[in-house]
Amino acid sequence: MRSRTLAGVAAVAGLAIVVAVTPFFRDHGRGTADPTSVVVLRDTAGDLPKALAAAEVSNRDYWTNELPEVYGKPFHDLAGGFQPKLPSSRPWTCHGQNLTYDDIKGNAFYCGGQGDDYIAYDAAFLLPQLNKTFGALAPAVVLAHEMGHAIQARAGIRAPSVVVELQADCFAGAWVANAQMSAKDPVVIDEPALDSSVRAILALRDQPGTPATNPQAHGLAFDRVNAFQTGYEQGARECATFATGNVVTTELPFQTLTDLQTGGNLGFEEAVPFFQDHLDAFWRLALGKLSPRATYHRPTTAPAAVPPLPACPNDPGYDRRAVSAYCAPRNTITWATSELAQLHRRIGDMATGAFLSDDWARAAQSQAGLKTSGVDAELQQVCFTGSWVLSIASATSPVHLSPGDIDEVLFTVLTPTSPNQTREVKGTAFELTAALRKGLLRGLSACTS
Repeated sequence: MRSRTLAGVAAVAGLAIVVAVTPFFRDHGRGTADPTSVVVLRDTAGDLPKALAAAEVSNRDYWTNELPEVYGKPFHDLAGGFQPKLPSSRPWTCHGQNLTYDDIKGNAFYCGGQGDDYIAYDAAFLLPQLNKTFGALAPAVVLAHEMGHAIQARAGIRAPSVVVELQADCFAGAWVANAQMSAKDPVVIDEPALDSSVRAILALRDQPGTPATNPQAHGLAFDRVNAFQTGYEQGARECATFATGNVVTTELPFQTLTDLQTGGNLGFEEAVPFFQDHLDAFWRLALGKLSPRATYHRPTTAPAAVPPLPACPNDPGYDRRAVSAYCAPRNTITWATSELAQLHRRIGDMATGAFLSDDWARAAQSQAGLKTSGVDAELQQVCFTGSWVLSIASATSPVHLSPGDIDEVLFTVLTPTSPNQTREVKGTAFELTAALRKGLLRGLSACTS
């Protein structure tokens, strides 16, 4: 097999929403909310000023206790506070540079220049858009990320841009976990909001092709979700180790002009047989690691033009409404070509690879005598996909990953399949991400432990 390049740019659907400028925010203020009241942040849109007011108080309380514990330094409040910016906002300065709303539109930042110590954010478009698209927790996570930068300034952290940004994501995750667990916190976070906030992070990633050495690099979606989840699960003390190199970064530049022009994507007609052959080659060698007595039998394929998929009697885990599925009694993998091609165009070629990998993973489970249905089995299938991607990334692989490949797999694992179909995704976003990460970073053996 000759060397080839896979995948490329993943389009983020659902962000092209027109949001009217509202009078909810006042310059250099916290809206009209009572900052001492308890606010529930859900996966649906909430009262944004109240949500942000509670998040501000919660972040201050958290770091008042946590900064001395982690870095041995006292927390000093933001001298300039949190500053919502609107098109009507008066010009302001950061590092002595004059800024207007056009400079912050679609963004948020911490300014720690001489005489400056504040967090500014686009209150007319960015945060209302995140609130409407992903729910009330997503804008609060943006503020927590920027507070993370304020903490770095207080702790004297110096590191490359991508490490600084991922550490801020990690700090945001640590704050979310504390708010969720603390009975006294002014913020209450419901479980579905966590999944929605992870999908917001997917939308705020770097564009594929951004190298980790780029001075403006923030991290790809896989890296950012990984950092956020690390903070959520292990706390701010683990985030502090990022500055010493304990951080995952998968960003790569495009290596050739052709890759840059195509986004590294194979065409759909070329990608399907290519992935079939590659998955067959992978599982022919890997199945014995699941069960020494198992013999690999290549699944037959039977693509359908449109859903529903062909019937598969005596297989309760088979879903005719799915984009693709494995029929165990017949050892057959089938997919709806129209739906899969649409996902290929919308996300990238690794969406096709991820769907087919999921079916080959179920085939491997069946042939190895493992469970093929239920939450644990589906998480294992995701882990198997991660281990397959790892095999592509290995130095001996005849094919190579392109920028954005891993993000495309993560998008496919975490998001609905198409505007016309909603796949039943079992497991939370954290569980699915952890399963993919386990296979990708630790290999096939980790998926069976």
